[in-house]
Amino acid sequence: MQPSISIITIGVDNLERAFAFYRALFDIGDDQIGAGEDHVAFFFDEKFSFVLFPREQIAQTAGVEEAIAGTPGFVLSHKAADADEVDDILARVLAAGGGIITPGTKSEWGYSAYFEDSEGNVWEVMASPTEN
Repeated sequence: MQPSISIITIGVDNLERAFAFYRALFDIGDDQIGAGEDHVAFFFDEKFSFVLFPREQIAQTAGVEEAIAGTPGFVLSHKAADADEVDDILARVLAAGGGIITPGTKSEWGYSAYFEDSEGNVWEVMASPTEN
């Protein structure tokens, strides 16, 4: 894996407050901001996004039932070329002593998985959906 951080997702306690802060901080147009009920994404270019996500949901992503001290406050995301590369990376994670949190799963967003390194830091590895 040649790491390339495509997305940084941080956990926040108050999505509206965090959005207001980062909206004021970042010099970015409204057309580069996407929002849903549970997140806000700032799309800086085609290679990098910064996402705000509720801390409780970050905890669930990390396989922890609630956001307590020690729960990761962020997720690093690496964009793989395709689903096969996602699975290859997961195999390397296991061989290197890491753990799989969520195995490769297909969704509307593509194919993704979550893993933790040997120290419990959470990564997402994902591939964009293939076009039919």
